[in-house]
Amino acid sequence: MQTGRTEPRMATNTVATLEAADEPSISETAVFANISEHGARIITGRYWSRGTQVIVSDALVNFRTRAEVVYCSPCISRRYAVGLKFNWPNAPASHRFDPRAP
Repeated sequence: MQTGRTEPRMATNTVATLEAADEPSISETAVFANISEHGARIITGRYWSRGTQVIVSDALVNFRTRAEVVYCSPCISRRYAVGLKFNWPNAPASHRFDPRAP
């Protein structure tokens, strides 16, 4: 039986934008805690319900994709740690995260 992650995650503190896919007016600035090809953990000031479809983006590296909230847990200072599972079929391959990139 396998335990733990199947892929490495890269720690980061890059600023991102997180918005509800079905209601773009619900949007906030968040910070990536870590990221991999299949998902990310971000720190937000808003509670996001499990299963919510979101758009996550980072203008610095032209990264934008749909994702699903897989968990949202209280964190530090009235913040939440949000786990995201990326939905790559809706994102161009050129925007996929590559942890090997410089």
